[in-house]
Parts: sequence; structure tokens; C-alpha cells
Amino acid sequence: MTTGEIMTLLSVRGFRFTHSLGQNFLVDDEALETIVRGADVENKNVLEIGAGAGCLTNVLCREAKRVLTIEIDDKLIPVLETVLSPYKNVKLVEGDALQLDLKRLTEDYFEGEPFCVVANLPYYITTPILETLLGSHLPLQSMTVMLQKEAAQRVQAQPGGKEYSPLAVHLRYRCTAEKILTATPDCFQPQPHVESVVIRFAMKEELPPVPEDGFVKLVKASFLMRRKTLLNNLLGYGLSREMAEHVITACGLPATVRAEALSLDDFVNLYQNILDVR
Repeated sequence: MTTGEIMTLLSVRGFRFTHSLGQNFLVDDEALETIVRGADVENKNVLEIGAGAGCLTNVLCREAKRVLTIEIDDKLIPVLETVLSPYKNVKLVEGDALQLDLKRLTEDYFEGEPFCVVANLPYYITTPILETLLGSHLPLQSMTVMLQKEAAQRVQAQPGGKEYSPLAVHLRYRCTAEKILTATPDCFQPQPHVESVVIRFAMKEELPPVPEDGFVKLVKASFLMRRKTLLNNLLGYGLSREMAEHVITACGLPATVRAEALSLDDFVNLYQNILDVR
């Protein structure tokens, strides 16, 4: 089915876009092909979050080994069943990706093999979805995500900026990032008011030398109250003032430093020092 035929099918079925679900479907064929090439999914397993009308799913099924696609809007399920009917390598699941057991679903369908994630993420679930995927301990190879431009800037924020966050640090801990394309509003139906950016996060083969779960807890605690110094947030993390002052000094950081000024290496060094004194 072509993208045009898919959109005609939506119209015939009387489908109405739901703004609260962030439904802006990518319908530009060149952009769809660019995303799939950039995602590097040839003969690989793919978890797609947010099938929409199936325009991207349609292309993924032609390239991937197997596609497990999730869609929250029950009104789209009959459309997707029609669009995806020619393919034998796809499984459609209705539900909210934040509520579903992704570990069980992917283990069952991909038979325990590694997989890539491809997702068109509405602004309001960008952070929860990425945090869920990063914290899931799933055998991820990469995450190729379409984000509103503002969200893309936030997840790639650099130290020192007001957008810098625990998620940005965690993504640096686990991934390397590459921008695949910028999609203008005219690539979508209906057209959004902002540009979108597609980023491929490739999972690192070697992670920084600190335990991930504990590291993430430290980073989140360090940002808990952004206006407070790192020292004060470390007191909330459970360190004594003496211990907090010691580890900050051991890292070569000023006593008044805030979490937003720390690089990934600074956080790794900080956590290593905390582990040494605990």
C-alpha cells in the first residue's frame, strides 16, 4: 500500500485525528525512507512505538526481520490490520507502551534476540518513553526516535544549559547520538506547528565503569532541586555534609557547583568517589 492509499483509507473510514494523542502522521515518502535507512534495521528486529496509520510501519516491514508495532488508538487498529495484511513479519499490539510489559512482549516475539526501537514520539511522552526504555534492561541495539525540535534540544542538551537534565546525562551514559533528518511541518498530516527531528541513539558497547542503576539514582538526586547546589542535593541523597564536601573536593569541583554544570565524566567521577567512601 502506498502512503497516499493509506491516507485515502483513513478518509474512507472516517478517521478523525486526536490532538491529545499527538497524532501527526508522517506522510512524506522520502522522509520515511530516510528514517528507515538511518535506523539501520535491515534484517533486524524492530519495536515500533506508535504505529499511527502504518506509513512508517509499511516501510519497516519491507526491511526488518520482524516488526512488533504498538498503537494506543483503537480506532486505528482496523486500518493497520488492512495496511499490514500483506506482511507476515509483523505483529500489531493495541495498548499504551508505558503500561504494556515490553520485556515479555519483545522476548516472546523476538525470541530473546536484540532489537531496535523506532518511534514517533508526541512531546508529552518523550521523557517517559525514553526513561522507560533506558531503565528496562532490554537488549536494545538502537533507538531511532522522531521528536519535536524542542524535545530534541532537551534530550541533547549540553552541561551548563537550563535544558540539561538527568535524561540527557543518562542518554550520554548509554548511547551515542546521530541526527538523521529534520522534518518540516509539510511532511505531516495534519501539519504540526513545529519542526521535528529524527535522532538515532546507538547503544554503546562499553559503558562507563559504574553501575547503571545507582548512577542514574545519583544523577536524579543531583538535579532534584535545580536551584540548590550539588552539595545540598547530595545531603538529600543521604550523604553527610562532611562526606558530600569530601567527594566534591575529590572531583576537583567548586563547593558551590550545581548539577547542571557537570559533564558525564564529572558524574561518573562523583559516583566513583561516593562508592569509595561508602
